[in-house]
Amino acid sequence: MVEITDQELWEGVRQGDEKAFTLTFDRYHSTLFNYGCKLCDDSGLVEDAVQDVFIDIWRLRKNLTPNITSIKFYLYRSLRRRIHMGTIKALPIKDLSILTGTEIPFIRDNSESMLMERESNTLLTQRLNSLLSQLPARQVEAITLRYFDEFSFPETAEIMGVSEKSVRNFIYRALVYLRECRESIMVSVSALLLFAFS
Repeated sequence: MVEITDQELWEGVRQGDEKAFTLTFDRYHSTLFNYGCKLCDDSGLVEDAVQDVFIDIWRLRKNLTPNITSIKFYLYRSLRRRIHMGTIKALPIKDLSILTGTEIPFIRDNSESMLMERESNTLLTQRLNSLLSQLPARQVEAITLRYFDEFSFPETAEIMGVSEKSVRNFIYRALVYLRECRESIMVSVSALLLFAFS
């Protein structure tokens, strides 16, 4: 079965096709909710905002912009605006599991080494999440949109309501900070493991 494209779904919604609207909701609800939770730690508020976005789309369907190329982009921008319209300022950012694919090399020759590897990954994830929680919210949001949700720099800038240069600055500063901390993370995790298993 051929998957319906975003353009076909959007045109269906504009024409009042309830099936197209339901498919759009099913396709993007979870992704939109996850993005909202990175903007605000109140999951109830986020869910309400997501519902409002979809309600507005159906209510205003006849006035929707035709021929959009990405429903996801439209939804992200709408949700961000909706959340900020709720007078939420300095929204806390949820932890991101960025760079957790980095592993400390251990030889998998017995159960103890495998246990040590699992422990190291747990400690590494905790340390990285702690570092990310210290980053400004805008930097984490820019990283999320650009590298996790795979929006382009111009799209990320439009969603965030800033210039493309600002987006690049947010990401640059965040990555510089994480790179500076990376070596200390690896050293501290290794030291903890050596102490724990000595």
